[in-house]
Amino acid sequence: MENEKMVLSQQYSPTMTRDYSRISDTARAVNAVVLPRMASYIRRISPQIAAMSTDEVFVITDYGAADGVNSSELFEAVISWIHELNPTLTIKLVYIDLANPANFEKFWATSALAKLKHVERQYIQRSFYEPFPEIKGKLWIGFSSTALHWMNTKTVGPGYFQHPLCIQPNQLPDPERKKFADKWSADWRSFLHECSTSLVKGGALFFANLANLGDDRWPASPGYYNLMDICQELFEERKISEAELSAIFIPDYFATPQEMSRLLDEDDLGCFVVNACDPLTIPCAYFTKAQPKLDDLQERFKLAATLAHVVRAWSESSMLIGLQADHKYMIEDIYRRLQDKFYEKPEGLPYQYCLLELVKQI
Repeated sequence: MENEKMVLSQQYSPTMTRDYSRISDTARAVNAVVLPRMASYIRRISPQIAAMSTDEVFVITDYGAADGVNSSELFEAVISWIHELNPTLTIKLVYIDLANPANFEKFWATSALAKLKHVERQYIQRSFYEPFPEIKGKLWIGFSSTALHWMNTKTVGPGYFQHPLCIQPNQLPDPERKKFADKWSADWRSFLHECSTSLVKGGALFFANLANLGDDRWPASPGYYNLMDICQELFEERKISEAELSAIFIPDYFATPQEMSRLLDEDDLGCFVVNACDPLTIPCAYFTKAQPKLDDLQERFKLAATLAHVVRAWSESSMLIGLQADHKYMIEDIYRRLQDKFYEKPEGLPYQYCLLELVKQI
């Protein structure tokens, strides 16, 4: 089919944020909830940490790390606790992402983490759905914040992520959404099996998965619904074709906490003890701060620009995949329109998460 040839599935990936300077307020709020769980875990394994020799390495990963900024304060605290137990133990931070490593290197050069003794780092530019022989059997702590809603696009054909009436799986009614829910489940199952080979016995995973708590309250819904309307406008203006309208699709799926819990109950994931599978709501920080100022046109403009920027970080590469080569210049117009829509109707939902803590059985 002609429109199937337009899309190269393996090129789908989230567009990484360009804000490589500071930890986000949202990440800080998530980390504040994750940190006590990590502290409790470190206490549980303190005898093993204290007994590790100078030849051993304590490995920590950040899946979907982008530039590494958002996990930096969390990792500083964890490293401090570990070195209280074993001051000369080497700790290796492994950052895994599809993003260009240059942004990570820019962050690392001036980070507090880079100044710590007995701390190494490695950036692996790879999908977290792929094997990681570099850390097989060495991982003690795996962490991810917000990244694991993305589906593995390399296991399906180029026509899989196409739909004439929506640009994102959560916009579909239940019967049609099931196809993507099943794929998300299969991808997650594969990822957890990969994790199980990386983790040492007693190693733990801490995930703050962006979640869907129902009634269209999934984190990116205002932006994605606006993008869907913009695509329809462009089609009606004859600026994009019907094939492009179908091909513009963002392959992330926001599962419910119940879907995550059911997956973890499966027998073939029995190597894990599930210590937490809890819904979590974090305010949309920039929207909350701006709400009292919406009558100030300058503040309203700044909020619209911020909301559009965040949605762009998640969606731009997918939008570009769907556009024909001679239409890719329209990407700036698309996100200008998105900013205008946010200006007309400022809308930022709270971030819904499911906090997971999984420990590999000893």
